[in-house]
Amino acid sequence: MSPGLTRWLSKEDVLYLLELIHKSLSCTTKEELAELMKMLKCLVPFDFAVCLLGKKEVDGIVKLYNPVNINYPVEWIEIYLARKYQEIDPVAKENFTHFRLQRWSDTYRLQGPPPEFISLAEDFGLREGYTHGARNFEASEGSLFSLSGNSIEHNNRTEVILKLIVPHFHQTLVRIIGHDKRKNRVPLSPREKEVLNWIKVGKSTWEISVILGVSERTVKFHVCNVMQKLDAVTRTHAVAIAIEQRLIDIE
Repeated sequence: MSPGLTRWLSKEDVLYLLELIHKSLSCTTKEELAELMKMLKCLVPFDFAVCLLGKKEVDGIVKLYNPVNINYPVEWIEIYLARKYQEIDPVAKENFTHFRLQRWSDTYRLQGPPPEFISLAEDFGLREGYTHGARNFEASEGSLFSLSGNSIEHNNRTEVILKLIVPHFHQTLVRIIGHDKRKNRVPLSPREKEVLNWIKVGKSTWEISVILGVSERTVKFHVCNVMQKLDAVTRTHAVAIAIEQRLIDIE
C-alpha cells in the first residue's frame, strides 16, 4: 500500500484492510460477498450498500445488471430500475465513464439530476454517499459500489479506504458473477512480477528504476505490459488483479 495513501490510516486500519483483501480471494458466492461488504462497516460505517456490474453504451445509456444488494431499500431499487433512473442519475453515468471515487454531493453539484429524483432518493434515506467502481482495460464495462447513509464519515480516511479496497471487491464481484474473461491471459514475466511487487508497496516509477538499476522508460514499459495483460486501468487495479489471480503474494 502506498505510503502516500496510508498516512491517513492507522496500523489497525491497514491490518483490517489486508484481512478484507485476503478474505475477498476466497469469496465464491453473492452471500459471501455480502458478508464481506458488511465487514467493511467496521472501517467505513454505512447504512446502505449495493454493488453491481454495468456499462455505458455508445449512445451514452447506462446498462445495469447482476446487482448484489447488501441492504439497499428494495423498493427504491425496484423504482430505480422500473423508471430507468440510471439514464438521469449523474452518479451512475459518472461511474461508468471514469470509474473513480465520487462523493454524491460533488457530482450532483456539477451535474444536477432532476429535483424529483433527489427528493425520492432522500425519502429512502439516500441523501449522501460514495460511489466507486473499476473497469477492464478495453471496455466501459465494469462495477459500481455504492455506500450511503448518515453514518458515513466524509473525510480523507474514508476515501483512501474505498480507493484501496474497491479494486479487490471488484475482482471478487466479477469472479462470482462469471464475467471474468482473463482465464487465457499470457502469464507475467519474472521482471513484470518484480515491478508489480514494488508497485504494491507504493514505490514510484523512479524508485523502482533505481532499485532495479534500469531506466524509468524501461519501468514504464513493464508497467504498460502488466496493465495490458491484466486488463487493469490503474496500478492499484493491477495489483488487485494480480493478488486475486495468485500472481503475486498479498504481503
